[in-house]
This record gives sequence, structure tokens and C-alpha cells, in this order.
Amino acid sequence: MQRLLGTFPNRSAGLALLILRLVVAAALISKTRLCPGAETQVLLALSRIAAVAIIVGWYTPLAAVSAMLTCLCTFWVCREPRVDAFEIDALMIGTLIAISLLGAGAYSVDARLYGRRRLVVARPRGKLEGRQTL
Repeated sequence: MQRLLGTFPNRSAGLALLILRLVVAAALISKTRLCPGAETQVLLALSRIAAVAIIVGWYTPLAAVSAMLTCLCTFWVCREPRVDAFEIDALMIGTLIAISLLGAGAYSVDARLYGRRRLVVARPRGKLEGRQTL
């Protein structure tokens, strides 16, 4: 599981990843990037589910990849030209790739569930302790 979720940077890097996740999720939730139509309602629902998972940081790489696939599907579904459609979707796809490779950061559910653990090794007691008797 550690390889899937990557590292969990804290402090300023973790805060930067939190801000990046919030901005990307806000763009995913907004309906303005999707073209109007009945077939886009499924894409809108999928992007909102992925946005919620990205905001809380729950399986963030998988949520980012699914949101990226949703952005790719908007190219296929929206046949009418939109203003700056290619640039906006390409920027979203690039940002989602970065989030999927970097992970969620220390301020996420992933970090709480699968983050760094402190291993405490107790001293052996009894005969193996090496007591000296006088």
C-alpha cells in the first residue's frame, strides 16, 4: 500500500499539496468546464465523486486518475467547440497527473490510515537482558 500512496510530506509541502487538492477539486466540482447536455450528467457525477475523494485525501492517486479519465472523456463527449476547452482540460489533466504521482500529503485520510509509523522496540527482559549478579 505504501508504494501506491507514496510519501506524506508535512509542513509547507503538505500544505501546498492540500491547497493544490482544494483548487483542483473546486475546478472538478464546477459545472462550467463541462458542455451542456444529458450525457454529461454522468461525467459531472463522476467528477464530483472524485473531487470529494481528492479533497479529503482518500485514495488520492486513484481518485486523481479517475478524474483524469473523466477529463479525457469530456473531449470525446463534447463535440462542439468550447472556448479554451483544450487548454483547460490539458491543464487539469497535467495537474491531476502531478497529484496522482505526489500523493495526498500529510493532511489527508491516506496519511492517517497508511502514513509513517513509529516502531518502538522494547528491551528484552529476563535471562537475555544480561544482568550481572554479584
